[in-house]
Parts: sequence; structure tokens; C-alpha cells
Amino acid sequence: MSLVMPSHPVGGISSINNRPFQPHNNVLGTPSSVTKVQATNYDSAYAASLASPPKPKAFSFHKQTTPGAGKEGMQSSSNTAAIPKHQQQQQQPRSTDPTSPSSPKLAGSDSAPHRRPSFMARFLGLDRPQKSATHSRNPSNASTTGCDGAEPTNTAGNTVYRAPSLAASARSNETAFAQKYGTCSRECIGRGATAIVRVAHKAGNSGGRMYAIKEFRRRRQNESERDYVKKLTSEFCVSSSLHHENIVETLDLIQDERKHWCQVMEFCPGGDLYTIIRDGIMLTPEYNCCFKQMVHGVAYMHKLGVAHRDVKPENLLLDTRYTIKLTDFGVADVFRTAWEKRTHKSRGLCGSEPYIAPEMFTEPTYDARKVDVWSCAIVYYTLVYHGIPWRVAKDTDSNYRRFLEAQKEGRDYEGFKKMKPEARRLIQSMLNPDPEKRPFIEDVLKDPWFASIALCNSEGRTPDGIEHNHYTEEYIDRRNYIRRRQNQQNRRDIR
Repeated sequence: MSLVMPSHPVGGISSINNRPFQPHNNVLGTPSSVTKVQATNYDSAYAASLASPPKPKAFSFHKQTTPGAGKEGMQSSSNTAAIPKHQQQQQQPRSTDPTSPSSPKLAGSDSAPHRRPSFMARFLGLDRPQKSATHSRNPSNASTTGCDGAEPTNTAGNTVYRAPSLAASARSNETAFAQKYGTCSRECIGRGATAIVRVAHKAGNSGGRMYAIKEFRRRRQNESERDYVKKLTSEFCVSSSLHHENIVETLDLIQDERKHWCQVMEFCPGGDLYTIIRDGIMLTPEYNCCFKQMVHGVAYMHKLGVAHRDVKPENLLLDTRYTIKLTDFGVADVFRTAWEKRTHKSRGLCGSEPYIAPEMFTEPTYDARKVDVWSCAIVYYTLVYHGIPWRVAKDTDSNYRRFLEAQKEGRDYEGFKKMKPEARRLIQSMLNPDPEKRPFIEDVLKDPWFASIALCNSEGRTPDGIEHNHYTEEYIDRRNYIRRRQNQQNRRDIR
């Protein structure tokens, strides 16, 4: 079956992060190029290599010389007694017989040296002890290998089964990837600083299922394995614990057939909100619906003690059921654990400049919840104006200076005149330069205008029967084409 590959980013990684929105009749003028700010710069996606610790030192047993009968035995005994104890061990003769227990060969030849599992292997449980060999009651049917691929080794006449290496465990993961998620496409549908995104298709009934596969970069030479694994697993640990209709579902962290570490996510074929805003086909009720769904997803994260810190249209995806889903948790921060009541301040500059709150540029620590509230307000502005209000929230930006002057004078900012008064009042409060006066996401949910926004169902209809269209014309044409082909195939099957 030939796959129709989307030309938009999937899984929260966009290849157009550095391209700004071009406002349509925007009184603020055309902003300059948007600069992508990343916490860390990464290369292409590859897996971490297993660490090889130093080879353990070999040791040997020495046969003690027993005094024999007669003169020779008496001489040997007397010489041994005359030598200090710390030098007696060095003068003991070693046997040259390879089968002798005193042979140095026994100290490391027959049994392979212990190889300490890497940190990634221990994290994924690849270092767990293997089962013992299975014994068949019928010697003729007995297997020459132990369970889990263990190979037999003859030692002193006894058959000992070695545990399989970590490479064998990795091969089992490769097989598991193909069995669970099918074939991964070579075509890259999304690219970011930390990884690239491809699509995997698993054949099955009703056309099978598709997955978004995020391939992480490989470990750098000057990067420790622990630091690499921390970066690799932090996003997975956060995203896999989030289960909400407005958040992309993260399914697995696994190695593919090329031994690349991959994060498996649900596939959102509707594209990202950036592309939909760029096409400009949504009306006021439709982008209000998108805004409310986005706020619901952020509110769910804050309830669990997690802040996204990179909310923007490129990280908002659409599935086939008119649902907005938040993705890309690479810079997400846990500001409160489940057993804590006190929130922690966040550190570091991350995200994209037009969506970054001003306190992130000036303060060493900040409340990440207020940062997400600021970013949500900027996203709503882009929905209404198809552009960004300013390039960066600094005094060096002329548009942002005019906004600050309007805030100090207590008047409405002229750049928000297109919004309804109720919406303008909420958005201006969410964009308060003082984070202490900025509302929390729970306060946004309680706003009367926000509560009055009508959400569409999985068929794109509101409770009043109004139809919403959240997709691009390209996606609608492709979806109609696929439906026509499925109907034709169904008619052939009936005949």
C-alpha cells in the first residue's frame, strides 16, 4: 500500500521554526526574521553506544610446594621458612599445563571478562539477569543454546551457559520495533534541533495504523553517557505520563532496526497550527475553539506540576477528529512533584523568541506557569492577526515598547483593536509584563468570555449545530480522495 506522506511537521518538531508569520494588514508592520532559541544545540539522531569499562585484572592460583620425604624435602622446607612471607608467594612455581588450576590461562581465557552495562541499558532494563538454560527430557531434542540466546561454553567438563550480550538484547528490540510499529519511512516529515520525525506504518485491518517516530540524535564525543541519557529520557518521562485529549500521546521509547533510539507517538495527520494560520481559512469561532482547546491542554499539565515552556503554533497539532494536541516536551519543566505543595522556580532560556515571556530574558529564575500563560496569549494573537505582535519582548523592539506604554497609561493597545472587547481584556491581562500580576491558567478558565467559547465535537460541530473547519484545503482534498478510494474498494469487495 502506498502511503500519502504529509508535507507538514509531525510530533512537535518543525522545519520552519525560523520562518516568521507574515501579518496581513497588520498595523504593527512586518516583523524581522524569527530567531529560534534552544536550550542546547544537537546534531542528527543516533543512538548512544554502550560503554566499555576497563578489563578486570586477571588473577591466578599458585600450587603450594609441599616438603617431601628425605633430604630434598627437608631442604625445600628449610628454604621456605627462611624466606619472608611476603616473598614466598612470588617464588612459588607456576604450572605450564593449561588444564592445571595454577595455569594463568584459566584466569581469563575460558570465561569472558564482565562487561558493565551502559547507563541506557540499565535504564531500559537490558541488564536484568537472564533465565537459566532449559533442559529437555529427550537428549536428542535438547537445544544447543540456552534460553534467550545463551551460548554453551565448556569449562572443566561442565557446560555453562553464558548470559546473552547487550547486543543480543538490542537485536530483540529491533525485532520488537518491526512487530509493534511496522515499517518506518525513510522520508523525514519534521526536523528539529534534538531529533527528526518519520512516519511508521503497520499493516492491519482497515488500512493499518500509522505512528510518528521521533529519532533522537547520537551522543557526542565530549558528552557523558549519563548526560545523554538524561536528555534522551527526560522528554519521554514527562510526555508518557500525560494522558489528555489535547496532548499528543507518547507510546514507547525503543530502538529501531538501525539501532536509533526512537520515541513513538500518535500520528496527527491534520498538520500543525502554524500551517493552518498561514493559509488563513479559519473564522473567529474556529480559532476561538482552537484557543480554548490549547488552554485546556496547558491547564492539565499545570495541574500535574509540569510546565511546557515552548507553547507555539508549531507545537500544536491536529488529529482527524478536529482536536488540537500539544506536543514537543523537550524543554518541559517539573515545577512541583506529586508529594510537594510548594512550587519551584525554573531556570534557563528556551523556546522561540516571539513567544518568550519578558522575565525569561531578565530574571535568573521565574515561574514557568506564568511563562505558559504569556505564550498562550501570543498564540491567540497569531490566530486573529496571522502574525506576531513583536519579534521579541524586549525594550529594543519598537512594537513591544508601544505595548508597554499602553500598559502604563492604562489604555487598550492599538494592536488589539481587531479583538472583541471581552477577548481583548483577557489577552492584555495574560500579557501583563509583571508576572506577579499576570493570571494563572486556572484564572483564564474562569473568565466569562473564555467559558462562553463553544467547542466542536469529533465531527466538527458545536452544540448549536455550527460546523467548524480547522484544516487546510490540502488536507481536506487529500482526505476526500482517500475516502473516495475506500468507498470504491468497499464496492468492489461487495461485488
